[in-house]
Amino acid sequence: MKREKKLERKLRGKIAAAVVMLALIASCATGGGGSSSASSGRTIRGGNVPQFVRDAVKNASEDMLVGIGTARLATLSQSRTMSAARGRAEIARQLDTLIKDMIRDYQASSELDSKSALAFAETITVSLSQSRLQGASVVNEDMDKSGNYWTVVQMSKEDAAKEINQASAQAKLKVPAAASFDAEARMNAAFDAVKKDMQVMDK
Repeated sequence: MKREKKLERKLRGKIAAAVVMLALIASCATGGGGSSSASSGRTIRGGNVPQFVRDAVKNASEDMLVGIGTARLATLSQSRTMSAARGRAEIARQLDTLIKDMIRDYQASSELDSKSALAFAETITVSLSQSRLQGASVVNEDMDKSGNYWTVVQMSKEDAAKEINQASAQAKLKVPAAASFDAEARMNAAFDAVKKDMQVMDK
């Protein structure tokens, strides 16, 4: 029992590290770097959030993930690059949440044990960290009066399922017990939960 708990803690640690890698890879894919006076998150608070950002989250279609990035660096080019990178990183974090929710749901309806579920999630997350999230694209961007550059990135449910299914194909080779896992079949419930997590709020 102690050995199993120790193994679970070790696997959870690996998954956490892979999530960080996933966000960093998403950032590097756009060439971002440097520091910033602002950062993106699932819940964006503050009265200075541009209206186009609020509208993008509020009016996004039901089959879209939305990632918001913002940055203020030395040059417009650097700010634009970092802002887009952070928007993509937010999409990456939402994909990680989708994976966890879908595997939790899959485990509940199958004979997949906790050890295998953790290993399966870890392998998918690592595989996604090595992808370029080609389905995530910038749909709007602008600078506010304070010099903060804002970027809205979107990814469709279809593209999200495609990314996760491609990553899970490799994971199934390492965890045969999860061979029947199908991201598309479990996408709707998990997708709705992630969508509810993305808000824009005033102070």
